[in-house]
Amino acid sequence: MKLSYRGIKYNQESTLVNVRSGVVSGKYRGADWQSHDLEQLALKQSHPHLTYRGVSYH
Repeated sequence: MKLSYRGIKYNQESTLVNVRSGVVSGKYRGADWQSHDLEQLALKQSHPHLTYRGVSYH
C-alpha cells in the first residue's frame, strides 16, 4: 500500500492475521459484539530506519 505523510511517500506492507471468533462478549446499543482471538501471534522483526527532524535513529 502506498502512503504519504507530510509529502514523504513510503510503502506499507499489509499483514494478514488469522483470527478465531470468540464468544459473545457483550452488547453495545442493542447489538451483540464478539471478541476475536489471534490464531498465531504475528511479530514483525524489522528495525526500520527512522528520521526525526533530519536526525537518523533506530
